[in-house]
Amino acid sequence: MSPITPQITVVLAVLMAALGSFGLAAGSVVQHASVGQRSSVTAGQPDGGSMSLRQIAALLTNRRWLGGMAVIIAGTLLNIAAIFLAPVSVVQPVGVLAVVWSALLAGRIDGVRPRPAIWVAIMVTITGLAGFTALAASHAGAPRAPDLGHAGVIAAVAAVVGLALAASHRLARPRDRALVLATAGAVFYGLTAAMVKLASTLLATGQALISAPMLLTAAGIAAAAVTGGAIVQQAYAAGRAEVTVGALTTIDPIVAVVFGMVALGEGAGAWAPVIAGMAVCGAVAALGVAALSRFQTDNTARTPPEEAMTHHPQHHDLSVAVVSDYSLAHLGGAENAYADQVRALAGVADVLAVNPPSRRLELLGEGDDVTTMPIRAAVTLPGLGLPVVRNTAALRARLREAFVSHRIDIVHVHSEFGLAAAAVQTAQELGIPTVETVHTFFWQTQAPVQGLLARLGPRFHRAVTGLEPTTDILAERPGDSALRNMTLTLARRVDRVVSPSAHQAVRLRQAGLPRVDVVPNSAPPNPSAELLTRIDGPLRLLWIGRFAPEKRVVPFVEAALNALDAVGPDNLRIDMVGTGPQFCQVARMVDARPGIQLAGALPNHLIPARLRRSDVSVLSSIGWDNQPMTIAESVTALRGVIWCDPALTEGLVATDGLPGAGIPALGEHSPGESGSDLASTLMHLALSPGPAIEVSRRALAARELFTADHFTASVRDVYRRAGVRNGAPVTSPAEMENAS
Repeated sequence: MSPITPQITVVLAVLMAALGSFGLAAGSVVQHASVGQRSSVTAGQPDGGSMSLRQIAALLTNRRWLGGMAVIIAGTLLNIAAIFLAPVSVVQPVGVLAVVWSALLAGRIDGVRPRPAIWVAIMVTITGLAGFTALAASHAGAPRAPDLGHAGVIAAVAAVVGLALAASHRLARPRDRALVLATAGAVFYGLTAAMVKLASTLLATGQALISAPMLLTAAGIAAAAVTGGAIVQQAYAAGRAEVTVGALTTIDPIVAVVFGMVALGEGAGAWAPVIAGMAVCGAVAALGVAALSRFQTDNTARTPPEEAMTHHPQHHDLSVAVVSDYSLAHLGGAENAYADQVRALAGVADVLAVNPPSRRLELLGEGDDVTTMPIRAAVTLPGLGLPVVRNTAALRARLREAFVSHRIDIVHVHSEFGLAAAAVQTAQELGIPTVETVHTFFWQTQAPVQGLLARLGPRFHRAVTGLEPTTDILAERPGDSALRNMTLTLARRVDRVVSPSAHQAVRLRQAGLPRVDVVPNSAPPNPSAELLTRIDGPLRLLWIGRFAPEKRVVPFVEAALNALDAVGPDNLRIDMVGTGPQFCQVARMVDARPGIQLAGALPNHLIPARLRRSDVSVLSSIGWDNQPMTIAESVTALRGVIWCDPALTEGLVATDGLPGAGIPALGEHSPGESGSDLASTLMHLALSPGPAIEVSRRALAARELFTADHFTASVRDVYRRAGVRNGAPVTSPAEMENAS
């Protein structure tokens, strides 16, 4: 019997690769359909159709998904066998046939034929990859003994590129996220194929099956395959199967061929013109896949998951659009106030909540009379957690359509950046009154960047809002002044400004805003709240907030440790809830000291239980907070508040005929600034806890200030002043004058 010739071996390898490509396509289409069913919530998920780890784990119990995986494994085994028979630079490009299979199969499952534009994109992809394959095959040689160090460096670079792509998919436009994820997965799949070829080359050059190089290579194969598989599942959740398969079958072979040529020496005979031709063909194939990602095989356009709106019928005579640039995924005071006020308004109005997407926004939309409109941010500023949404014509067009279709009577914004600016501009074009709640006018930073903020802050704000920034002197330091001017810039363009506190309202009026109303934040009801009638054991203090300089968390911890040294943990226990840039510093200060514990960040719905287990809460900030949610939540839970900032009054001192539930920690000369004042207050209260019981009793009446009924009655009065009367905008000059 004559031996099998190299030509027959190559032909056999190509046939096996072609059959393997069908397995990849069939399995991918089946898995894509399974992912769509298992994670049907992605159709309304705010995170752009990505799946959680729990959802991915749940796929392991889905028989259809497992069947698709079995088909993919069979196709992969055929491809691996082909790689053992022929150079990877010949075998791997054949997988592009999977694009054709996937388009046919997906169309079959969807019950529609792929549109001609899809076939054009597929032919462009195949043409580019065919040229790439021809050039690679005609100049591919047998692999040589590899330099393991060289191969390891190339593999590491490929892995870093793949991970960077996967991490950046949220920065892409919604329609491009599946392509970005699939490209990242394809890098790892190509790396897997290349390392399989590396393993076969090592065996062919005499390496033992159980040797350090083989074991390292096997570990690399497993890691690349698992990582690539997880990323590809996310790509299935984010877009069409043929887009994912197209990216896989284009990028995968390019990565594998480059690895084979550079690390294994398969391209030793390739000259510069050949390499240039391969680059051009690869670019053509990539353009085909990019075009493929623009089309759907459906007959109907699909709304991107993060842009899907919830819808509820209108029941009230008032319709309000409540808008904020801040994501509710960030558990800050402004975000909590926004969510609570949306729920409160839903009791008296039909509410359209416009926000960057988050699970919390989705939950708001599940309530009656709240329609949610997620707006995807271009990028979220690291460290600050601020989603950046630019005021563009396209965004205003979307808002205009929503405001008209929901018959919006008033637009109420809770921030001062691009989304809020777009909402205000759109409302004014439609003749809809506008209101802004200023959650803080006391922007400041302790970082030494005042000059930089003064120069870049106004430019950034102009870029995202399209508004000419104000340049008033609002603080001693230029950077702080620039930050506060961002608020002033938008506040000057609305009909009324809402301040949750009286002392901030004074500052806003001093800055030139004549129409400012004081409406304290509302807090969710706390049905489990109980009066504090006695304190058995140590006094329990609760500190809630962001671990940051403006909250004076470090001075508080210093005072707390001094108080603990004086009275001991038998008389005083302190719980701290939150996280932030100074968390690690605080953790080092606290270390294992008895009597003080760090709970980290907690979801907002768990805070009432924490307050119930405490005797009194502590607010240590000075000159930063406007009307902190800590006060509203504590008083609603019938707990008093130790506070340092003499400007804060609502809920703490007697106002509007209601008693105050505050215990001041004030010094004689510089109120609250001295850590010894706060430490002394903590020590005295620990040894004589009577005041904590007294302020709990006062909170029973003081909490009326933070109820939903008080908020809605007050804010509807503001809406009337802004120009809304009986659910319809005031249009005549006489009515506007009377409303003011």
